[in-house]
Order: sequence, then structure tokens, then C-alpha cells
Amino acid sequence: MTAALGRGAGRRLRLLCLHGMYQDAATFSVKTKHLRGFSADVDFVFLDGPFTIVPPILARQSKRPSESKRVRCAKKKNEFRAWWRPLGVHQDDPSNLDEDRDVLVTFLREKLDEVGDVDGVVGFSQGASLAAWMCSEQARDELQWSPKLAVLVGGYLGSPQYALDSGILPDIASLHVFGSNDYVISAAKSQQVVDLFKQHETLENRVLTSVHTQGHVIPKCDASLELFESFLTIQQQKLLGSSSISSSTSSEIDEREELSPSEALASQRVA
Repeated sequence: MTAALGRGAGRRLRLLCLHGMYQDAATFSVKTKHLRGFSADVDFVFLDGPFTIVPPILARQSKRPSESKRVRCAKKKNEFRAWWRPLGVHQDDPSNLDEDRDVLVTFLREKLDEVGDVDGVVGFSQGASLAAWMCSEQARDELQWSPKLAVLVGGYLGSPQYALDSGILPDIASLHVFGSNDYVISAAKSQQVVDLFKQHETLENRVLTSVHTQGHVIPKCDASLELFESFLTIQQQKLLGSSSISSSTSSEIDEREELSPSEALASQRVA
């Protein structure tokens, strides 16, 4: 587990950061560096997934080593992490998914107790899928905790063990970011998650969407970054009463409080 910033003397917005499959806390910290550049008042807490898995291409070449065709990788095999092991490449028995789930839930309970006050989650790919589940009523009952805000990048609906059938908690503000040219997790799959969250959208906790033109990445385009910054600033003021919020953002909040949920969503959507 790594923290991008220390807790400091005062209370800051604290976000649990969940990496994608085949990543780890250190990798995700590097990949989100551009997001954290303007978030000096936010504490990002990065976790390593509880499972170690090896990318298929590395697993194949370890069985049949060939210098001419080897994929060079500086990472050690135990640095490729996951929140659960998907069926197919990494396991064949569906019952193992239930065992993985038990391990993951216990792991999350322990980490949440260890890190202390956490306000929200930021997830990428498989981490975003997990973050979406953590916003559900079922997760709240099992973890005895739920986020107040969520940022899901390249998200999708996970395996049945992490279904959102219990419903999304209505008191969670969410920002969903995905790429129209993502060929790993299609925009349509990410939109499915957005649609489920929208079913529980309120004026107080809106569902925001930023669709960029990049692939399966943490985007660096101005529109997505500006919405991310605005979203965190608004949540920081709402949850902690931060005085660092700009006057322009404050006026935007006042204006949006007068809008219906659908109008508020339209005013912040990035196409």
C-alpha cells in the first residue's frame, strides 16, 4: 500500500485508489500522476490487489523461452496484481470465483480499517469494476462502509459475484470516464455502468460522464482533467467545507443547485 500524500495535521479528502488488472499500487500511482498534480488537498491511498497473476504472454514465454521472441518486462511476476482472477485465462473452475470473493471482501475490510477515514474511491478497469460494486447496497452491508464519491475510469460490470443487483446507494456522487476508442473495455460496456448509476441519481449526487477519444488509459485531455478537478473540488467543499474552492466553482455549484438532476447532468457532461 502506498500513499501519494501523508495525512498531515488537518483533515483532507481521502481517496482509495484501485488499479487495473496486471497493475499494482506503484504502477497506478505513476499512471495517475497527472491527475494528482492539481490535487494538493487530496490524499490518494493506493492499494495492491490481493491476487498475483501473470499476463498470458509472459506465462507462455516462460514455458517456451525464445530470446528472439521474448517480451521484455522490467516488472517481477509478483508485481502483476488483480482484485479477483477472471475465468478463462487464469482459472477454469467457476467456484473459485466465490473463494476469491471471500478473500477480497476480507482483504478490503482489513485495509479499510487500516487506512482509517476514506471518503471515496478511484478505480481503473478491473479496479473501476470493483469500485462500482463498492457503491452498492450489498457492499455496504458486507464491508460496513461505503464511499461518498467514486471516480470510475474504463469501468465495466464485473463477474456475477460483484453484481449491482442490490442497487447503487443514492448518496454517492460519481464521475465515469471512458474512451470512445477503447478496444479493451468498449464504451458500450462502460455506459452500462453509467446507466445503472443513473437509476439512482439525485440532485445532490449526480452522475457525471466524461467520454474522451483515447483508448484504455487514464486520459490526459483537458476536458476530462478539468471535469475531474471540478468534481473533486465540489466534493471537497461538500464533505469537508474546504475553503480552497475557487469563487467560480462556488458560483457553478449555486447555479446547479437550481437545476433538475437531468439538467445538472447535461450542464457538466463532456462529449
